[in-house]
Amino acid sequence: MGQKTFLRNATGLVRDFSTIDALLFAIGAIIGPFWVVGFSSEWYLFPGVNIPVSLIIVSFLGLANGVYYILITSIFARSAGGSYGALSRAVHPLLGMIMSLIFSAGLLLNIGFISDITFSVGIASPLSSYATVTNNSGLASLASTLSMPSVVFVLGTIFIVVIALIAASGTRTIIFANKVAFIVGTIGMLALVGILATTTAAHFENVVNGFAGSDVYDNITQTAPTVGMKIPSSWVGPTVLSLPVSFFIILGYAFNTYYAGEIRRVTRSMTIAVVGSIIFAGGFFSVLAYLMERSFGSSFIVAANYIFVEAPTKYPLAIAPYVNALAALVDTNPVVNLLIMANFVAWGYFLIINFIFIPSRNFLAYSMDGVFPARLGSVSDRFHSPIVSIIVCSLVGIGALGVLVYLPTVGGAVNVTYLIIGGTALDGLAGVFLILRKKSIFESGPEIARKKVAGIPVIAILGAYSVIFILSLIALAVFNPIIIGPLGAVTDVTVTLAIIVAVVAYFGMKGYNKGRGLDVSLAFKEIPPE
Repeated sequence: MGQKTFLRNATGLVRDFSTIDALLFAIGAIIGPFWVVGFSSEWYLFPGVNIPVSLIIVSFLGLANGVYYILITSIFARSAGGSYGALSRAVHPLLGMIMSLIFSAGLLLNIGFISDITFSVGIASPLSSYATVTNNSGLASLASTLSMPSVVFVLGTIFIVVIALIAASGTRTIIFANKVAFIVGTIGMLALVGILATTTAAHFENVVNGFAGSDVYDNITQTAPTVGMKIPSSWVGPTVLSLPVSFFIILGYAFNTYYAGEIRRVTRSMTIAVVGSIIFAGGFFSVLAYLMERSFGSSFIVAANYIFVEAPTKYPLAIAPYVNALAALVDTNPVVNLLIMANFVAWGYFLIINFIFIPSRNFLAYSMDGVFPARLGSVSDRFHSPIVSIIVCSLVGIGALGVLVYLPTVGGAVNVTYLIIGGTALDGLAGVFLILRKKSIFESGPEIARKKVAGIPVIAILGAYSVIFILSLIALAVFNPIIIGPLGAVTDVTVTLAIIVAVVAYFGMKGYNKGRGLDVSLAFKEIPPE
C-alpha cells in the first residue's frame, strides 16, 4: 500500500461560483464600510491629501500585484492556493503557514471591527443625524441605544452568526445572499452619490449652521489650525504618505485566490474579478472622495475630522464627521436614509463573509496537508462547506467583537491593517521560487502562467514586484507610525501567537503523523487535490 499523501483525495468543495460570483465577491471585499472610516482617517492624518490621486496611484500599482495573483492562482487553483498553497510548495511549508496565519488572524480580528462599525457608524450615526434634524425623540433614543456597548455586542453577534450560517449553507445560498447584498448595497451607494452630486458647499454650510448654530461651519475650519492642524503648501507629500491607507481601502481584489477551488474557469474568473474590482474601486472611490470634498467643502471636511480625533472637546457637532451622517443632515427623506443605512449592512455582510471564508479555507488546506487537526478539514457532504472551520472562525470573530466593545483599550490596540497587509508581504516569493526550485510545477501550469519577457517568466517578475510593493507600503507606514497606528504589545503578541501556532502545528503534526507512519513532507511536493 502506498504512502497516503493528503488527508483525503478530494477536498469535498465544489466549483459552483461563476465569473460574476467571483466579481461580486471581489467588489464586496473592497467596498465594505471601512472606506468611510478610511477617508476620515486620511483627512485627519494627512491634511492636504488628494485622496482621488492617492487612490488612482495605489490602484495602478496594485494592478500588477493583482495580475501576479491571477498567474499564481492559475497554477494553484485550489483553496488557499495563491497564498498558502503556493508559498508552502515553492518556498517552505512553514513560511506558508506563518504568513497565512498572520493574515487569517488579521481577518478574524477584523470581523469584530466590521460588525461594530456596521452598527455604530453605518446605522447609529446617520440615524442620530436624521433624528436631530427631524426632531424625532424616539429615533434619537433608538440611535443612542444602538450605540450602547451591550447592544452593539448583541447585534454584532447576531450579524456574525447569520453570516456564518450563510457561509456554511453551501454555494447556492451564498450566491443568492451575495446578489441580494450587492443590489441593496449598490442602491444605497447610488442614493449617497445622488445626495453628494446635488449638494453644493454653500448649501451644506447653511445646513450645518442651521443644525448646530450660526457660524459653526466657519468656526470648525478656523479652530482646526489652533489645535495643531497644519496643511503643507504641496499636496504631494500628504498624498504619498497616504498610500498605505488607500491600499487598505482597496485591498480585497485578490481575495478570490483563497477560495479558488470553488470558482469555475478560475483563470478567466480571477482575471475579471481582480481587474474589474480594482478599476471599480479606484474609479468609484476617487469620484466619491471628489464629491465629498466638493459638497462639504474640502477645508471643512479636513478640519472637522482633525478636530473630531485630535480635540474632541472642541468638536461642536453632535454627530461624527462621517459622510453618511453628514449626508443625513442634507436629505431628510426617510427612504433615502434607510437605503444608505441598509447599504452599510449589505457591504458589511460582504466583508464578514470574505473574512470567514478565507481563514476557514486556510484551515481546510492545512488539514488536507496533515499539519492541522483533521477535524478542521472536515467538509459537509450535504453543503460542501468546512462547517467546523467556519464555526471556529465565527467564534473568534465574536470574541474579537467582545474585546473591542468591552475592552476598547485592548481591542483598539490590535492593528489589523498591519496584520492583513503584512500577512500578504511575502506571497510574491512563490512566483520567484517556483522558477528557481519547482520548474516542473511551473512548466505544468497553463500557458498564461508560463509567459516570458526577455526570457524571464512574467510570474517571477511580478512576484518580485509584489514583494517590493507590499514591503514598501509597510516601510512607508512603519517609518511614519501615525499612518499605521500603534505597533504595540497587543499587535506584537498577535503576530507572535500566529508564528507559535504555525511552528507548533507544523512540527507537532509532522511528528505525530510520522509516528503513524505518515510523511507530511510528501504533501508539499505536489499540488494539493481539488
